[in-house]
Amino acid sequence: MAAHGRPPVRSVQAGEKFASHPTWEVVVSLAARQQPSLFYRDEYVYDVLEAGFRHTFDVQKPRRIRNALIASGAARAEQFIAPDAVRDPELRLVHTADYLGEIRRPDTLARLLFLDPAHPWDARLLEPFLYATGGTIGGARTAATTRGLAVNLGGGFHHAQADRADGFCALADVAIAIRVLQRSGQTARTLIVDLDYHHGNGNAEIFATDESVFTFSLHAGNWCWITKQHNCDVELPSHTGDAAYLDTLAQHLPAIRDRFEPDFVFYVAGSDPFVDDTLGDFDVSEPGMLERDQFVTRELWGRGIPMVVVTAGGYGPASWRIHFNYFHWLLTGATAAGV
Repeated sequence: MAAHGRPPVRSVQAGEKFASHPTWEVVVSLAARQQPSLFYRDEYVYDVLEAGFRHTFDVQKPRRIRNALIASGAARAEQFIAPDAVRDPELRLVHTADYLGEIRRPDTLARLLFLDPAHPWDARLLEPFLYATGGTIGGARTAATTRGLAVNLGGGFHHAQADRADGFCALADVAIAIRVLQRSGQTARTLIVDLDYHHGNGNAEIFATDESVFTFSLHAGNWCWITKQHNCDVELPSHTGDAAYLDTLAQHLPAIRDRFEPDFVFYVAGSDPFVDDTLGDFDVSEPGMLERDQFVTRELWGRGIPMVVVTAGGYGPASWRIHFNYFHWLLTGATAAGV
């Protein structure tokens, strides 16, 4: 990965990754000055009433996270911003007209999402994607304006491509939000950090010829192969545990940040590297997942780079808790009980 004439940057070495946190004081200062903006609305949730492979995704996850943050005292109900649905002109910044027509037909969308098309689906099937994408856009605009951090309790549909759905993802919310910011001149060098268990192939494909967007994905296996300079795909083997996972992240992220010098970050914070995830086969513990999220925050937002966090994938009954732990820490500076 060339550096555009900048001097080479030494990667953080295994064993030194969390020995000290030179940017933690910056995070504390930022948090004292400005709470993260939280985006959520009930339309993020649409109960998919069928069993099987698709249903292992907890469709109630956004609501569970919100309710737990309120119950724990980390957030108040009035803190959550209810975004508008993404608008058609914004959708067309990334998706083709033909594809948008397809997904507005419930039976077609059901088939694309591996649901039973014979079920009497209605327009509500698309609503969670429309509103969660609106939340990612709203978070991006807020973070860009305030130079802060925004959290969307949905979004992270990182498999969707310009002309097709993939991996249960119908709309490319992060890509749309980036195009919105680019159009308004609010970002010139955007970094996507994708730590979902699955490859962030959709965003990589959408930005395959756009060197102003760096796509970094740490995952189980490649879904595509991108040859541009500003892309880094790192594959990890089955049963990767805390030490190897966190070492690999520490070896890559600071160097990418220093070489690319992003002015905006999207963090795709999938919870599926967690050891108890029902689809993934990594062995990252619950404390290890929080350490991952803290490291990303310190290395990026802690350096003063505006950042949006989206929840992305995570499967099984414990998925929501990984996100709750992270957001509780962001809001309070304290570790949630039981972690």
